[in-house]
Amino acid sequence: MTETTERPLVTFALFAYNQEKYIREAVEGAFSQTYEPLEIILSDDCSSDRTFEIMEEMASAYSGPHRVKVRRGETNKGLAGHINEVIAASEGDIISWAAGDDIALPERTSIFAQALINDSTLCGVHSDVIEIDVDGNTIRERRHSEKEYRTNLIDAVNTGQSVITQSHAFRRSVFTTFGPFRTDLTQEGIAMAFRESALGKVAFVDKCLTLYRVGSGVSTYSGGDLEKRKRLEPIKYTNWYLSAFRQMQEDSKMLPKHLSRLLENKLRRNVLFYSNLLKINDGRGLIIPLLLNIMIAPLDTKSIRAVARRVTPGSIYSKLIR
Repeated sequence: MTETTERPLVTFALFAYNQEKYIREAVEGAFSQTYEPLEIILSDDCSSDRTFEIMEEMASAYSGPHRVKVRRGETNKGLAGHINEVIAASEGDIISWAAGDDIALPERTSIFAQALINDSTLCGVHSDVIEIDVDGNTIRERRHSEKEYRTNLIDAVNTGQSVITQSHAFRRSVFTTFGPFRTDLTQEGIAMAFRESALGKVAFVDKCLTLYRVGSGVSTYSGGDLEKRKRLEPIKYTNWYLSAFRQMQEDSKMLPKHLSRLLENKLRRNVLFYSNLLKINDGRGLIIPLLLNIMIAPLDTKSIRAVARRVTPGSIYSKLIR
């Protein structure tokens, strides 16, 4: 009897949008992956610059061992829609992804895949990253605390704990069980933490396996944009949690075993809390949502700070955050 040594197909997906300045390094990182068999999907979310053309050129010139696909959405789908389309187009039993301005180090996929192959109870695995600036210079090794990397279902539901999706891999079952993301989801890491920890365990690799670029994102505001930062950053962060908790509520209905009543109630309260917080941050309310949130979570100061930020003049606010 011959022992089989066949390894599962892994998909490495590169998500890009208007990142022509960085996309070559990101694609080179994808091509450098040592794991085989590997399917590489270079996906563009309908960029207005040359991101897609550069990916096409590099894929045409590639002669390595990996299977390479290049795709482009007909319209811009945003974070969740783009992820849903790529997952549907992928074939791997294990999936890993990266952004179009980050660089995966060569051993990343091999290390993640081996962890998942070795332990069938794992549904996801993530690692630390090395932060780099817009020019590719190293800023620091971003080491996460034990609380951040010990992902579990209770913390995902209670606090919105996230997996480190900048350096991450997971089993296909994370999507076949729950289906595609809601189109309004704006923070995939929290939703993935729930899905993975609900189905099994999440492992952490104590190595920096990705170069994570800081300051190049479309939502990054410079010091000269303080008014924009005051208005939009709180809305962005609140939507991260609100959309993620709404996604968790939907996903909880797909579980073979229902969540405990305690966790179901916590999910419901978190959706209400962040819905009220969003009303404060986007100007649809002040006193009523504040009072409601004090009743929901008396010890949480987010709503009080949001009200203070709303009523503080911009000139004073700019001095406070410096």
